[in-house]
Amino acid sequence: MFIDPNELIEIKVFYKKVGRHYVVNSQEEYEILDEEDKNKYKCLTVKAKELSWGLYNDLNEESVTKDMTGNRQWNYKLYKENKLRKVIASWDACKINEKGESIPIPVNSDTIKTLAPDIAENILSSYDSLMFISEDEEKK
Repeated sequence: MFIDPNELIEIKVFYKKVGRHYVVNSQEEYEILDEEDKNKYKCLTVKAKELSWGLYNDLNEESVTKDMTGNRQWNYKLYKENKLRKVIASWDACKINEKGESIPIPVNSDTIKTLAPDIAENILSSYDSLMFISEDEEKK
């Protein structure tokens, strides 16, 4: 009934770079690939905060902008950006330095903004599927 702010959920995103683009699969999509295809993918593991009533309301309020006449409008793009920024607590993303050492990439607004769009969208959709009950689940 109450969300523990210290309890994080894990999201795995499987990706491979093809030219300048990324092919991205959720964990469910990745699991049905054959072994040869699985070997072509890397995994990004994201730890995310669970959606509480307070976080839900904060995300919605911070996603409101005013138009030229002063009317408040909900901005979906801003909502998605805020959601990534607020729910991602950590990830295992690293870069390799000139010495060949693995250097963790910090989670912050700047690094989140540099995510490939397909990876960011997959994180969001995987998060939503974990946080919200589907119609089939509700029928149980």
